[in-house]
Amino acid sequence: MTYFGRVTPSIVSGMTMHAEEAIPSHVSVLVVGAGPTGLMLSAELALHGSRPLLIDALPRPTGQSRALGFTVRTLEVFKQRGILGRFQGLAQVSGVHFAGLNIDGDHLSSPMRPANQYPQSKTEQVLAAWAEELGVPVRRPWALASMEPTDTGYRCVLSGPAEQKIVEADYVVGCDGAASAVREAIGMPTKRTSPSVQMLLGDLRGCGLPNEPFGVKHEKGMVMSAPLGDGTERVIVCDFSQPMRPQGTPVTHAEIKAAYENVVGTPLADGECLWASSFSDASSIVESYRSGRALLVGDSAHTHLPAGGQGMNVSIQDAVNLGWKLALVSLGRAPETLLDSYHTERYPVGRELLLNTAAQGQMFLRGPEVDPLREVVRRLLNIREVSILLADGVSGLDIRYDMGIPHASPPIGERLPPDAFTVVETGGDVAEELRHGSALLVLRSPDSPASSQATPWRDQVRVVHARPTKSQGNEELAAASDLFVRPDGHIAWAGTDVDELSASLSRWLGKPTA
Repeated sequence: MTYFGRVTPSIVSGMTMHAEEAIPSHVSVLVVGAGPTGLMLSAELALHGSRPLLIDALPRPTGQSRALGFTVRTLEVFKQRGILGRFQGLAQVSGVHFAGLNIDGDHLSSPMRPANQYPQSKTEQVLAAWAEELGVPVRRPWALASMEPTDTGYRCVLSGPAEQKIVEADYVVGCDGAASAVREAIGMPTKRTSPSVQMLLGDLRGCGLPNEPFGVKHEKGMVMSAPLGDGTERVIVCDFSQPMRPQGTPVTHAEIKAAYENVVGTPLADGECLWASSFSDASSIVESYRSGRALLVGDSAHTHLPAGGQGMNVSIQDAVNLGWKLALVSLGRAPETLLDSYHTERYPVGRELLLNTAAQGQMFLRGPEVDPLREVVRRLLNIREVSILLADGVSGLDIRYDMGIPHASPPIGERLPPDAFTVVETGGDVAEELRHGSALLVLRSPDSPASSQATPWRDQVRVVHARPTKSQGNEELAAASDLFVRPDGHIAWAGTDVDELSASLSRWLGKPTA
């Protein structure tokens, strides 16, 4: 195995920044919002050599449970980055669901399985610790008050606890959620759908709720409930008889209890309500994920019905797609046109997200009139190909990017799955070699002529001698020759054409540095 470089926190675009330090007057990248998306993006930037300024308007994390788990693709990404083991106490789930219809995990195109019962507050703790290790603490409470374009980026006014600070930023990334200040500042047009149904959500204690994480459809509505640990249970209730409430209206324990009892028809123990909220099936997506040197990631770019917990997961994957690209561009190693591929690749994913969550809402959050449709889909799920299609779709495993190679066929564009190749020297999983932040050149033979093509990018490419495993579904990869894998884990080139490889290295990693 040839080691072609690694970035360490001490040399990430200057010295490590600490949370108590003064806000700098100039930064290469300003990341607004320190939820899971902003934390993941900041860590990715730092891992690839560009230390951002990460701000959040809140004085401290909310501590709220919110999103409760991870799809398979997100777990694969965490494994690639070497941080999966930090998420202690994950509760593995045997399968996935589509509109409450169970799909066995054997239909997933991955040996991994989804996980739940992991509150977003814990996810933020893990990602914040990782980002700080890489030299990026969260600066609180600092909010984006305004931003104006300049010849080299944006002049941003940040409001802090006792003062305002002007920061010149080469790039600004909005990871600040559905009410994004960045999106509003750049005036990005957004396509929206109106809400048609609403759900009440609560974290309860002492209510003895059943473990029904995929939800149960009743004549009068839908109820989903599952344990969170420490005696806390999450419940989501959709009562078809209830009118829409104004957005942001506080939800009470009594309202959740009444809705539950109306839908299920049995009493709910009084217990205690630790946190309550509401959400609807309204959706939105911006016209473009990029406007010049401003970019939108996660909920700032797309919102939807949170069916299957896909929102946070797709947002984290947005961050992984953008992080290494923005690092290369902000460091001057790649042209700005590389950032266009962020929108080109992730916008279709966002559109598909809105499509499948809307379809699930129509099948799961409507009355008896949709029951015949549900029955037809339930029968279709007996066809293996249909189950694979829907299971991979809600899990982020069906994504294939255009790598700019004419007439390319799989595996080009697809992700490198875990356990597909074994490193000859160590016996480890090749996908885990991505933890260093480098791209990979996976060679079937150490004497492959492809090896010399990576030499000019030796500080960005890790060359690995590997052999394919015999895992089921690995036939296309096993038949392929050498592979060039981007830092986000997607296969950019496969084969024996070294000229094509050289062009691919230039396309995705920019100009050689050696």
